[in-house]
Amino acid sequence: MARRVALARAIALDPELVMYDEPFSGLDPISLGMSARLIRQLNDSMGLTSIFVSHELEQTFAISNHVIILANGRVATQGTSEQVRRGTDPLVHQYVTGLSDSPVRFHYPGQSTEEDFGLGASAVPQFQQRGEAP
Repeated sequence: MARRVALARAIALDPELVMYDEPFSGLDPISLGMSARLIRQLNDSMGLTSIFVSHELEQTFAISNHVIILANGRVATQGTSEQVRRGTDPLVHQYVTGLSDSPVRFHYPGQSTEEDFGLGASAVPQFQQRGEAP
């Protein structure tokens, strides 16, 4: 409800541009679809330009005329939804398709807590080194 009120306040001023930051975050699938359609309808009926940041790719692709994907401090790709989907950049392809292992790797299991915090064996109490309870 708060999002709808904020949007109503914004469009009451008859803007040319509306900016959204994660407008689909935390929405259930039905509300998400309705919100996406509302943004598209507002753009079309009021002649608005909307810029929004979103990690919800399917809805973003469905309602956008132009998509820009940023990665590593640069524009990784841009174009229509179809152009972005068909792009050849491996990083973009992984992001768009949700691949778990490609240029961005996820390493499991991670380091031990001691290694992660830079603690050597000398920093671990002696009873833990011998496997005794504290």
